[in-house]
Amino acid sequence: MWPQGRHAADRARDGALDEALGRNSRSGGLLATVVSALALVFSGYTYYESVMRAPKLAVYVPPGMEYTDPDRPDNPFEVFVIPVTLANDGARTGTVLSIDLEVTNKRSGDQKLFYAAQLGTWGEMPQKPFAPVPLSGRASFSKAVQFFPRVGEKVPRILDLEPGNYSFKLTLQTATTGGSGLLPGGSASPLVFERQIGQIDYRNFAGTGTMSMWTDDYKSDGNSQ
Repeated sequence: MWPQGRHAADRARDGALDEALGRNSRSGGLLATVVSALALVFSGYTYYESVMRAPKLAVYVPPGMEYTDPDRPDNPFEVFVIPVTLANDGARTGTVLSIDLEVTNKRSGDQKLFYAAQLGTWGEMPQKPFAPVPLSGRASFSKAVQFFPRVGEKVPRILDLEPGNYSFKLTLQTATTGGSGLLPGGSASPLVFERQIGQIDYRNFAGTGTMSMWTDDYKSDGNSQ
């Protein structure tokens, strides 16, 4: 081979090698950039889910609950005892300030409002007034809640003496923690469910007696989204 040809071949080989190495270097740099970007996105998402995500409150009730009217039929004081589970699927703390209960008599269309007054089963001592429930991220709270009628309700007794089916609506009054203290929140939608009861016999309410209310399918209800 001519010397000039040998030199030209060497130069072509060296050029091709340099070009290949440059391509690999550029490809490696691009891959490293993509990996770094994905890691940054994942880190940001993890931080949001574990620290910044707003409270997401939900309420659940089991298929069974209790009813009592401890006074006499001509002086009703109805109480609903509902086991309630409160849950926060967010990262920041949310607080349940109070719980309202609306009961609808499906036969008459009448409605009566109740409020969360005490915690525990009916007759449980010592009595524990309902207080705001703070829920940190991914936390839950379960307790039987006694709902008393609001003062001034016009309907003396919402339940008929004969067996019937009734509609209930639980509404949480909430607050959420933000950067500047407590901010009003409405992150939990009302929970609507139905329960039925048999023939009401006031002898069942002697002492700390109650009557059971239940749902046909014996399934729990919740407003988780």
